[in-house]
Amino acid sequence: MMWFGQCKPRRFEHRMIYADDRKKFLNDLEQKAKEELGMGEKRNTTPDFHAAFTSETSHLRRKEAGQGYGFLFMGIALMALIAAIIYMFL
Repeated sequence: MMWFGQCKPRRFEHRMIYADDRKKFLNDLEQKAKEELGMGEKRNTTPDFHAAFTSETSHLRRKEAGQGYGFLFMGIALMALIAAIIYMFL
């Protein structure tokens, strides 16, 4: 009856080979300390963060690309309306 006396297997732990998280953490910590002391330049990551996501989302790119067509369709409809009015009175 060795079922209950057996040890559990070792948990899986994956360490990234090419990424140095400790070095990145230390660089970020150093930059934050410099910003607090006023020695370093402040980083404003909000526009970069927004730009990173808007460039990758297809529905936002389509929305930005199709914004100029509204005036075109409105102009065509207005010209057709004017042509119809002129045709009716002449």
